[in-house]
Amino acid sequence: MTLAEPQNLPPASAQTVSATGHAAGQVLRHCVLSILVLAVLWGALTGWRADALIFGLPAILLGAMVPFLLPPASGFRLSLRGAIRFALWFAVQSVRGAVDVALRAFSPDMRLRPCFRTYPLNLPLGAPRITFINIITLLPGTLSAEINDDMVTVHMLDAHIELEPELAELETRIRALFALPQPPEHSS
Repeated sequence: MTLAEPQNLPPASAQTVSATGHAAGQVLRHCVLSILVLAVLWGALTGWRADALIFGLPAILLGAMVPFLLPPASGFRLSLRGAIRFALWFAVQSVRGAVDVALRAFSPDMRLRPCFRTYPLNLPLGAPRITFINIITLLPGTLSAEINDDMVTVHMLDAHIELEPELAELETRIRALFALPQPPEHSS
């Protein structure tokens, strides 16, 4: 085909209308399905009483609107294998953290040498990064204190603890949990 030959393609505006119409249809189906599910749930909970619709109808409509008020999905997916491994590791770390703090609290000298350290955030924004920052607090003697751009400041109870290896391991486990690729240095 040359530039002079006519092309049998719909105009760009028609393609946009078609895509918009498809998306609008999906939204409408989702909304109707939500209303139906919530109405059946409300009816079952209230014994199908008509007078319960005084409160039920607004609740059903508000409930159907909630997904439209939330931010769009992150696009991250969880790995079942990563989740199981993470849960086991998390349980061990939680116990380690609790025992460490308890031993320090009951020790006569408390072995406290508090300090702050920074660590670069290498995980993508959203659920992986939020999970990482929140889990830091459950590691023995640590607390996520501040986030600036792509750095997290961690408060530590003991300046002699090697923080970087523990955070690198946590980052690797978060990547496995969210099925994210490991950076080249962790791939081997």
